[in-house]
Amino acid sequence: MDMEEDGKEYRWETGYEKTWEALQEDEDGLLETSVADIILRAKRKRQAERKGHTRLGMMRHLYVVLDASEAMLDQDLKPTRQLCTIKLLEGFIEEFFDQNPISQMGIIITRNKRADKVSELAGNPRKHLSTVKSQFNLPSQCIGEPSLQNALELALSSLKMLPTHASREVLVILGSLTTCDPGDINQTIVSLKNCGIRVSVIGLAAEVRICNALCKETGGVYNVVLDDRHFRDLLFQQVEPPPATAANSQEASLIKMGFPHHDVIDGRGSSLTMCMW
Repeated sequence: MDMEEDGKEYRWETGYEKTWEALQEDEDGLLETSVADIILRAKRKRQAERKGHTRLGMMRHLYVVLDASEAMLDQDLKPTRQLCTIKLLEGFIEEFFDQNPISQMGIIITRNKRADKVSELAGNPRKHLSTVKSQFNLPSQCIGEPSLQNALELALSSLKMLPTHASREVLVILGSLTTCDPGDINQTIVSLKNCGIRVSVIGLAAEVRICNALCKETGGVYNVVLDDRHFRDLLFQQVEPPPATAANSQEASLIKMGFPHHDVIDGRGSSLTMCMW
């Protein structure tokens, strides 16, 4: 078999990796120090991989997809995943428009196997903040399962109509390990890729294969949070514009301009000349 020729093994055939040995207790018997060290090392790695002299997009169109399923009521993020997400999202929205003043954002919420666009693409952060607080604030608003495909199709229907010179992005905050979809989500991923829409996912539970494939195919980033501090770090990474791709990267269009200047004629005083093109 090819696997034997390449000398590779299947995951279940490899030996134990003892990943728990990477976590060490501090003097108080807590793991916070070890987790903080893991987050710091990951942050340094991302900064080292960042390329210099990269063209970034100034105009961005971003849809934030929020998981409002029952999984968001879990308390591994304090006080709950839902309330922790709201708190961090408020700071993210303000920072996003502060760093991207001519960009637009929209909000999509998926719950109970459906997806609803609760906020259209707009550049008003106050509107998005009030929408999140009214549509994603109470425990009773987290019901059923999410539908990742419905949410992506909803974002796709809006973003594909926008011009290609601006970046088109989707950021999914997913707490559930399952998604209830009406069709083949792989076809949706192909459509997103063909339209040049970049999808990134922040998982609040564990790694999900379809999310990994989604981000890989569309050029996005997929991460799973360790705690609320790591969650904030991953979320605020999305504030910086992504590198411009070949699809939406265009040569600069320069305009020839002229400016008036002073000229000396026969030793007399200078006179202002007019320059016209």
